[in-house]
Amino acid sequence: MNNIPKPDFTKMAKDAGVPLDEASWKKALKEEADKQGSMIANDSRFSPFWRLIEHLVVKPTVWLVTTLLVGYVLPNMFVATAVDQWLDLWAWQYNVKRKPASRASGVVVFARSASKGPAIVIPAATWIQTEPINGTVYRVKVIADTTLAENDLTVMADVTAEDCGAAFNLGAGYYHVVSKAIPGIASVSNEANWLTSAGADAESNDDLRLRIRNQFTSVAKWHIDAAYRALLTARAGINNDNVYFEHNAPRGAGTANAFILLDTGEPSQAMIDDLNTYIKNQGQHGHGDDLLVMAMPNTEIDISCSLYPFPSLTAEERQTLIEQVELFIGTAFRENTDYNATRTEPATRFSFSRLGQELHRQFSGIESLEFNNRDFVTGMNVPRIKTLGVIDATA
Repeated sequence: MNNIPKPDFTKMAKDAGVPLDEASWKKALKEEADKQGSMIANDSRFSPFWRLIEHLVVKPTVWLVTTLLVGYVLPNMFVATAVDQWLDLWAWQYNVKRKPASRASGVVVFARSASKGPAIVIPAATWIQTEPINGTVYRVKVIADTTLAENDLTVMADVTAEDCGAAFNLGAGYYHVVSKAIPGIASVSNEANWLTSAGADAESNDDLRLRIRNQFTSVAKWHIDAAYRALLTARAGINNDNVYFEHNAPRGAGTANAFILLDTGEPSQAMIDDLNTYIKNQGQHGHGDDLLVMAMPNTEIDISCSLYPFPSLTAEERQTLIEQVELFIGTAFRENTDYNATRTEPATRFSFSRLGQELHRQFSGIESLEFNNRDFVTGMNVPRIKTLGVIDATA
């Protein structure tokens, strides 16, 4: 959210004529004392009277004005600049509540090591984890004993994240390491739409500001984007700016589509079904409205990158660098949240040159890199990685 006003309250107070330092307050008090006919003529810095005034009046007043009024009270009088508990109070006035952190939940697929065999029980509390991503390993846990039936090749097991947070909403294939080997099981992985409930961080001040501002335009409750945006973000735990609408009656008069997007990973069909049930069958739609909730469509692309590490890097350092670059590119394409990369968005241009700049800033071991891809412009879709190849061009 880059359009939040950032007023300089100190300058505003100064422009309004409010004294902001001790010298200005001493001058103002002396002028007022002279107006009142004060007989005290000793105004040196050693004057007992003015030293008393300085300690009992001037210093507390400067603190009250600069620290309390300008630094605390004034910023928290506006939604754009209020923070934390003060912003929560603003939210309460508009019947909005800060969303708490939540755990991701979904399903992973266990695959048998042989073409057939006896039933295999996947024990509850089995942990499935990722490789380290920017130094962090993410884990999900099997919720209940799950049986791979006799001769079946795969079974889906319900899992929940180890902790709360959006960082656990990883893309396909990230969860693939079983913490303890299970006899007869060859592999485990999360598929693209594995999430049944997205994990979320505690709502940030900026995200809460967006929802409060959205509430101003949703007071009519029915028929408008703001009302549906408020309903969907509250229900699904997604950010306010991750809901996109398609108008112009895509299915006839009175119809519209709402596409939802996650910061990482993809929503499952179960999540989409829950949102449609919530809107259509639980009295949340306007009279005559027909709103269909869908996951933002994907456009899969092949990405190829030639990497030139500095010659001083060892073979192990080069391999680690390639792995980190792959994970960073995964952040840009909404597979993880562990790096600060510009993510793909609907209806925008994605710049590979900017991605290259961000990679250079992140990793000091890169001498140069080249993408064999051209920039692309998205419509009502979000690009996802089909294949990703990062090679050491100096090998």
